[in-house]
Amino acid sequence: MKKLILTIIVLLLFCSFLQNNKINDVRLNNNSTDDVVSVVFAGDVMGHSPQFKAAYDAITDTYNYDICFKNLKDYISSADLAIANLEVTLSGKPYSGYPEFSSPDELVDGLKNAGFDVLLTANNHIYDKGRVGLERTINVLNKKGIYFLGSYKDTAQKDSLYPLILNIKDLRICLLNYTYATNNNAIEQPNIVNLIDSMLIFNDIEKAKKLSDLIFFTAHWGNEYQLFAGTGQMKMARDLNRAGVDLIIGSHPHVIENAELLENEFKTTPVFYSLGNFISNQRKLDTNGGLIVKIVINTKYKRITDVTYLPVYVYRGILNQQYQYHLIPTPDFISHPSKYKIPFTDSVALVEFDKRTRERISGFKIETYYSLKK
Repeated sequence: MKKLILTIIVLLLFCSFLQNNKINDVRLNNNSTDDVVSVVFAGDVMGHSPQFKAAYDAITDTYNYDICFKNLKDYISSADLAIANLEVTLSGKPYSGYPEFSSPDELVDGLKNAGFDVLLTANNHIYDKGRVGLERTINVLNKKGIYFLGSYKDTAQKDSLYPLILNIKDLRICLLNYTYATNNNAIEQPNIVNLIDSMLIFNDIEKAKKLSDLIFFTAHWGNEYQLFAGTGQMKMARDLNRAGVDLIIGSHPHVIENAELLENEFKTTPVFYSLGNFISNQRKLDTNGGLIVKIVINTKYKRITDVTYLPVYVYRGILNQQYQYHLIPTPDFISHPSKYKIPFTDSVALVEFDKRTRERISGFKIETYYSLKK
């Protein structure tokens, strides 16, 4: 009788454990081999007012962002899992840019159509429109069927979705996401935004170890426009490496920061301190582009076997007879400039952006050639 009661208690605890740790199955990609999973990360998805004005179609009174990502769609969608940092709210009309972002819902359609599966929402702009903005953003992401993490309506929602465990070919990848602050906007109860807190983070890591094979840590941290990681970022990265994190991806500075490999006797952890702007209206030196980082994982040994990066320049202008914010993979432009008929000044800016990026990300392999499928 005691054994029966004990068995029932264990089953109830296990069921409760599963309910509070939902495992989500991401689509499988038929193009990759059975023992390999590929993951790509992109930087800050911004929504300055010139961007949503460029996406507006006055004839249909709708917004369309597909053209922005056209040059990268094949690359992004070929990965088994694609992740970006959504640094705007989806608070509805009236739409607004800096300093309090609210972008059209169609921005998510553009990202999803390009191949993105997951959007990070723990950043300093997620509470720009307060509780209404956060909750509407979550509702839109749920409605459009895209995974998210980092901010939640309440404790019950967070407990059911976080940490986010993505099951791909029987490989369980855990995603963690935190931000340094929410621009002095106080978070109203019962809303939750994951803030950088050592005790919270390391408790989450211990929880993730029991649920997953690999732990990917993403953080909104550092100082804006600083080209190299600060001491705080570097110390935390080393603590995370020792704690067993497999990959560290940063955002917030709006420029690409340096990257490094951290090693201890148990773990080697690639660290990309900031991926810069994936898409934005910022045009100053180093803010006019970002990185896509690609991770290849061997599912048999459950370890990262390859890390590469692709610099992406944001061209604001006319390409293929359409004005928009066009993302251009810089290695492909340098190899095949005739494919991208852009003004000379932008060509110079693109090459300079690529050069400066390679200097800061030395030690990692660049995607030396990328060409669109015809």
